[in-house]
Amino acid sequence: MKVLVLSPHTDDSELGAGGTVSRLKREGHEIFYVAFSSCDESLPSSKQGMLKKEFEQVMELVDPTEYYLLDYTVRRFNERRQDVLDDLIMIRNEIQPDIVIGPSLDDFHQDHIVVANEMIRAFKTVSSIITYELPWNHVNFETEMFYKLTESDISRKIEQLSMYESQIEEKNRLYFRDEYISGLASVRGVQCNSHYAEAFSVVRWSQ
Repeated sequence: MKVLVLSPHTDDSELGAGGTVSRLKREGHEIFYVAFSSCDESLPSSKQGMLKKEFEQVMELVDPTEYYLLDYTVRRFNERRQDVLDDLIMIRNEIQPDIVIGPSLDDFHQDHIVVANEMIRAFKTVSSIITYELPWNHVNFETEMFYKLTESDISRKIEQLSMYESQIEEKNRLYFRDEYISGLASVRGVQCNSHYAEAFSVVRWSQ
């Protein structure tokens, strides 16, 4: 199975689906990544390029079949909505994924919602589409699908996120804490009779 993972910013998909990607990779599926922005504008000038380097380190750990890091300006995706769609169509034609994992339609971040909408336009007739959970960006989230995970999947997710030092040290993002990652995975696991899990909303399922 070909799995395409969409990340508006370099760390979003790891936060929302890092454990699931670990499981899918472990099971032998082909993983493709697209990150739309390395968010240079959100860091001090002395730290420019840091998130790009961190993302590349994470990709070395994940070892996807292929990944793309695009150059959209953070918080201004709406100005290039058509470009986002065009890039997704190009990637769709090149990869022909069976399943697309991307940001939620209930995500209120301005960049995330652009990617979510254009993802559906690009893949609505050809791929299954599920969306990941980022609770700090949601008021509502429908937990319609669960991927059961092992402790090693969660450890791999935590390892990936630990590489984003810019977000942990510079930004002090509380949702990067190990206890938050494992805690949310434990809650989702209880909901599906597993020690750990990640939850997703289903936009389209055609398997």
